[in-house]
Amino acid sequence: MNLLTHSKITEEIKEELFAFNYDDTSLESVLKAEKKHVKVFKNLDSLSEIEKNLNVTSGIDFYVTNNRIMFLDCQPFGSSVVLEDLIQNENKRLNVIGDFLLLENSEEIQGLQLLAFLLSVCHVVILVQDYFFDSNVVRFFLSAEMLKPTISNPEDEYMEHFPHLILLHNRAQTSDFSPANFKKMQHMYNLMFSKSKCHINSKLGLGSCHLINCLFPEDCSELINLILIPEYSEETEVMYNGHSSLENLIKKLRSNILGCTKYPLTHVQLTEKNWLIYCTKVWDHIKKSNFFVEYDKLLP
Repeated sequence: MNLLTHSKITEEIKEELFAFNYDDTSLESVLKAEKKHVKVFKNLDSLSEIEKNLNVTSGIDFYVTNNRIMFLDCQPFGSSVVLEDLIQNENKRLNVIGDFLLLENSEEIQGLQLLAFLLSVCHVVILVQDYFFDSNVVRFFLSAEMLKPTISNPEDEYMEHFPHLILLHNRAQTSDFSPANFKKMQHMYNLMFSKSKCHINSKLGLGSCHLINCLFPEDCSELINLILIPEYSEETEVMYNGHSSLENLIKKLRSNILGCTKYPLTHVQLTEKNWLIYCTKVWDHIKKSNFFVEYDKLLP
């Protein structure tokens, strides 16, 4: 998310975001070092946060770039830290999920509500995973899409919005970039999301953008929106020589996001102010929806 919010990725930004990936720098020295004046969206800035494996984002964070592009960053799904926080904080648990859901399912229901919200108010949704692939993540996404309520309008016109879906692996290994493995990943995701109404074949992935010489559209079979970002450090930067650099991959991803077709969220065009009002309306619908209560009863 931090990389996408910058129109140009400099060495200072990479040092700020990937400070803990440098072998010659200890954790304590990085945290105690004088901070450079590099504006980042959000980052871990204390030793205790890292030791406790805390999430940088709690709920959904909102960020607007200088070009008035709106980014929504969501907390991770399936996180034990989120569940522990809901267990320890009863007021927060009641405010988020109410008193009619089982405690052990509270984290999953909260995550489904947040994802259903993002699917309703965003033009592009980026589903980030560290590795390929987790069937629980796919099941979770499809469940949120199924539970997403339809928002009515004063004219009672039926209009259901589905965003572009980009699948992003942010710890890709060198073998993942081979045409054979990349083709297998695309084929698997194409099967798993075959019943999804989200736009996953809108040519926003690596197979369509001619960034990597060995990944041509004719060799990649199904051209789904799959992006691979290599695990970054000083050592791996040398390993990936000959491939597109981190800067080029992020630049192309950002260009694809900004240039893709924006399907309307409602039957009328929304300004920034009206979009915020619409977000409030969507969240109220999700909180009052009985779909999540009924789904909770089906969980083990």
